[in-house]
Formats: sequence, structure tokens, C-alpha cells
Amino acid sequence: MCGACGTTVYPDPVMGNEHTLRNRILVARTVSSVCAGVPGAPRIAALAAGWSVTSATGSILLCHTVADIWRALPVRSASVLQHALEVRALTEGPVGLSARVVALGLELTRQRLLVGPHR
Repeated sequence: MCGACGTTVYPDPVMGNEHTLRNRILVARTVSSVCAGVPGAPRIAALAAGWSVTSATGSILLCHTVADIWRALPVRSASVLQHALEVRALTEGPVGLSARVVALGLELTRQRLLVGPHR
């Protein structure tokens, strides 16, 4: 729990100790820009307690970690998403919050393709 605001802080290696709204907005923008060409791409919004992921059908999921956001994306688009992440990883560089967001997305998408859908 955060001593300043009283909200529950979920451990997130991508966010580290910087669970600020500014960083949440950066994460939302990074994931949204990667997903721009993915069929059925959801809308991602930063919230004080995490992120909301709104699907093309209108269902809303509350995500507390960056990994939760990537797992909330449509499984049927995993190969398209992997390609978009690979392209973004080449242009992003190895350092910074956006780079960590993309790296985690790429890792989880590769796992999803190897293991298969869980939904």
C-alpha cells in the first residue's frame, strides 16, 4: 500500500518504484501505438490504480500490471502483435520505460504463440 495515497501498489518489475500517473500514461501510449495495426485492438487508458483495457466489443478489464495489459489483448492477433512488437523493439532502443514495456510484450507474445491460447 502506498503511504502517500493509500492505494494498493501491485509489484510490477516494468514500472519499478515509479507508479506515477505520468508513467501509466506512457505505458498506455506505448501499448496503444504498438497495437494500432492489430485487428480488434483495445483502447487502453491510464488510471490511478492501473489501466483499463476496453475491447472492441466494449468489455472493460482493470489491469494492475503491465503484464496484465499484454495478457488482456486478443489471442487471435498474437502473430500480428509479435511482428508489431519486433518492429517497435528495433526502433525503441534498449533503455527506458517504453523499452521495458515492449520487451515484456514481446516475451509474453512469444510464449503465447509457443504454448497456445489460454482463453
